[in-house]
Amino acid sequence: MMLFRRAHDADLDQIFLLAKESGIGMTTLPKNKTLLAQRLHWSTLSYQKNPVQAGNEYYFFVLEDTESKMIVGTSAIEAATGLRAPFYSYKVSNHTRVCPSLHLHNTHETLYLVNDNEGCSELCTLFLKPQYRKNHNGLLLSKARFLFMAHAPKRFSSKVIAELRGTSDEQGRSPFWEHVGAHFFHMPFEKADELTLLTDKQFIADLMPKHPLYISLLPQEAQQTIGIPHASAMPAMTILLKEGFRYNHYIDIFDAGPTIEAPIEHIQSITQSMLVTVSGIDNHKKSPIHYLISNDAIDFRATIAPLSLDKEQQACILNQDTATALQVSPGDTIRIRSLAPN
Repeated sequence: MMLFRRAHDADLDQIFLLAKESGIGMTTLPKNKTLLAQRLHWSTLSYQKNPVQAGNEYYFFVLEDTESKMIVGTSAIEAATGLRAPFYSYKVSNHTRVCPSLHLHNTHETLYLVNDNEGCSELCTLFLKPQYRKNHNGLLLSKARFLFMAHAPKRFSSKVIAELRGTSDEQGRSPFWEHVGAHFFHMPFEKADELTLLTDKQFIADLMPKHPLYISLLPQEAQQTIGIPHASAMPAMTILLKEGFRYNHYIDIFDAGPTIEAPIEHIQSITQSMLVTVSGIDNHKKSPIHYLISNDAIDFRATIAPLSLDKEQQACILNQDTATALQVSPGDTIRIRSLAPN
């Protein structure tokens, strides 16, 4: 069984192995054990809080194969971006110039450095081992976060964003970085990416251009990557678009990956989830419908499994494996979201 749960300090070694496997552009999953340990500690402190609004919290989750006890994926939520350091993006805008005497009207797309997305809750740190990208595992790793948000809505902002990893080749070469960022930073992509976690990001404000960049002046190779996710990020983007997220015309300043957003009240797995009571445990009850299922606790656990649902009584019957994984018993409340087509 695949179990989505909060990350613990004891998971550090396995998470570090995943980070080394994740490739270029995974800013919040650094290939640096000290930085990972700091993020785990930040997450532990966040779970211990009882905030009444989104603040400086970070919730780190892992996906565990319960048979092998192997951690095979990670994901996280930052409650409010820009509180520890500025949250920079490029805004993709249109600038129009008109020359009446020549009857010319030109519109150009530009990139402008902004921090418009500060204060939003951010979905981040999503990585799943390639051999586990099957059987709804990616869906569980991504969507279970929404059940946690439904469980504790006061911990999050009214708007949720996700930055998708931008385009790079098999060697980790990012065309956008090579043709844009490298000219301002004079360092490898990986170094600049790491500095966003090690510093207060003042180096970005100091070195990035203060004026708009005209996209038409960039090489075609760079233009073609703007707002385009990495191939490995496409499944995650598809999941989020189906949840109600939309491209908001902001991109990552290093690799040009798209930022997508949704009001929290429009995210389907939040609005269409429901609380039910576990009325019993029975391995003989069969159901063709699989559900995203979580406990209703801050020590959060979730999985995908069938269950027998009585909608009128707002009750359900679980099998023993599911109940054990979620650490629930008859009488406990769980949150569910059907995976059947609407």
